Amino acid sequence: MFKTIYFSFSKQTIATAPQQISKFYKLAKVQQADNIKHPDHLWLIRLDDRNVRTSFNNILAVPNPHLAHAIAHEYNMQKDIIRPSTMPLTLMAKASVDIDLNVRIRDYMISSVIRYLQADTVLFREDPDKKLHKIQQDNLNPVLEQFNNTYKTKLKINYGLDIKELLQSDQDKIYELINAQDNWNLVSMDQLIENLKSSILGIQTFFNVINVEEAVRLSRLEEQFQIDQFGKVEGHHDVDENSVLMNSVSAKLFQQLLQYQKIF
Repeated sequence: MFKTIYFSFSKQTIATAPQQISKFYKLAKVQQADNIKHPDHLWLIRLDDRNVRTSFNNILAVPNPHLAHAIAHEYNMQKDIIRPSTMPLTLMAKASVDIDLNVRIRDYMISSVIRYLQADTVLFREDPDKKLHKIQQDNLNPVLEQFNNTYKTKLKINYGLDIKELLQSDQDKIYELINAQDNWNLVSMDQLIENLKSSILGIQTFFNVINVEEAVRLSRLEEQFQIDQFGKVEGHHDVDENSVLMNSVSAKLFQQLLQYQKIF
């Protein structure tokens, strides 16, 4: 049992997902739940005759069969060793179940998203005399302007250590936006924000204002600038970029799979 509870998806993954677990089942399959304890916990993923459990020992049950089959596929793709890093849908679903059954986790996650905004990638810029400044200005200013116009916020750019406090009115508007999401969509949004290092890019990607590939590119402007100046470190920069892209795409897929319960 972990003494420290991590609520954001990426931290939860690090804290609760062992690096190596021997595969102990032959087949993952989907089964409709018959003892429903929550309105969104309708479909089980069974490993042979066992239920899957979360890090808080809750039974993993998801809202629709489409997501359930996608998670079962992640389990069936595992070889001799289970690698949680290759199972993003499973990890997000487990986090969602835990939030459903513990409202304190939801409250903490919403607060962390708002706090993340203060150190947002879109708001932090190099000084105007630096080469990177114009790249940031050309690419990020339109994103910030669109965000402020859409949500009637007044977020401002920060230079160096001159970090401007968020207006309470802006915090309230972002809180209202995030709090309107159910727990499962909140986890998808949180995953986007954590990987893109930006509440602004994460929210815009969540609402399909920016596609995933463009959001990842915008989140890595500074790193790409360094690569252009000094070259790419193979096995580091490429792995990091692929990891951010994979996790962000998975978050969007998770969000899209959730829509089936609203359609059918």
